[in-house]
Amino acid sequence: MRIMFTAVAGLGLAAALAAAPAPAQQITFPAPAFRGGDATTWNVAMLTQPDSSVDYTLTVPESTTPLKGKLQQKAASGMGDYLLVGKLGNDPKAPGLTVKLLPVPLGQQCKDGNDKTRGKYGPYDYSVVLTPAKLGPWKVWTGCGNFTMK
Repeated sequence: MRIMFTAVAGLGLAAALAAAPAPAQQITFPAPAFRGGDATTWNVAMLTQPDSSVDYTLTVPESTTPLKGKLQQKAASGMGDYLLVGKLGNDPKAPGLTVKLLPVPLGQQCKDGNDKTRGKYGPYDYSVVLTPAKLGPWKVWTGCGNFTMK
């Protein structure tokens, strides 16, 4: 009888532990850097910082100097997707900026502005979309890119 009680109690404890929700996984890049763009008019370099924020440098024809700023990683809707938000440059009055990194679906390719499917770091694994909160002088930039070690 005592063995039966111990077995039932052990099974109950195991079931309770199995049903406990797992802690949320921290959102982080799979590599320290992401580099992307359209290979003709704009490019972006993003580097992960120890606090999981992401520093970026964005070169676009709409700005005479590269735009630099900080992005925060947010939960994205799809598996393998990354969503980052911040400001377009360091100016406190700068409009917001949303960056989406989406894996290229299996069997498909991302083509840059030169109609190429690979760049300096190999075949493009991600499409990248940078959307300023305020359009006008700015536009939505779309392109391709890769996670890299540097």
